[in-house]
Amino acid sequence: IATISSSHILEIEFKIESGTRYRLANELFSDKFEDFIETDAIFMPVQKVDFKVENVYDSLNNVKERLFLDIWTNGSISPEQAIFSGSNLIIDLFKSITEHKINQEKESIKEKTQTKPVDPYTHIAIEELQLSVRPYNCLKRAQINTIGDLLDYSPEKLLELKNFGRKSADEVFATLKNKLGIVLK
Repeated sequence: IATISSSHILEIEFKIESGTRYRLANELFSDKFEDFIETDAIFMPVQKVDFKVENVYDSLNNVKERLFLDIWTNGSISPEQAIFSGSNLIIDLFKSITEHKINQEKESIKEKTQTKPVDPYTHIAIEELQLSVRPYNCLKRAQINTIGDLLDYSPEKLLELKNFGRKSADEVFATLKNKLGIVLK
């Protein structure tokens, strides 16, 4: 926080909150103070979790499984509290499934997505095509960053790009066809 090179008095006042998950500095304090430096915070008391599943045979040779959990925390909560809290979160999630909350949300999402068909290639970066340097640079210069951007261009319109000749166009067309099965029209 500070380096003091001679004997001076340094007074620092801290405001500390507890919480869960990652929170940005502007979400932390309920009261805003002008003379405080706010920092982002990570409230994660569980530092590491390891598990092991072991087969257990009963007297009738039926196989059951035994789960071993090793939980390391930072000391703010015990490993027992961590597993209890995590279990409750999972139980609440499965309760919402049984109450059909998630199914209703999925149906509303399906209705929204049916109105707008989305091409699965729209957000793929052109870097994924692994083009040679010249066509790649020409596309980047023309602000064509994704396959979706590229699909907005006709073959004739691509040939109008500066320094984008027939060889570059043929390479782009062949790569689109071979890698993604797309033919520009």
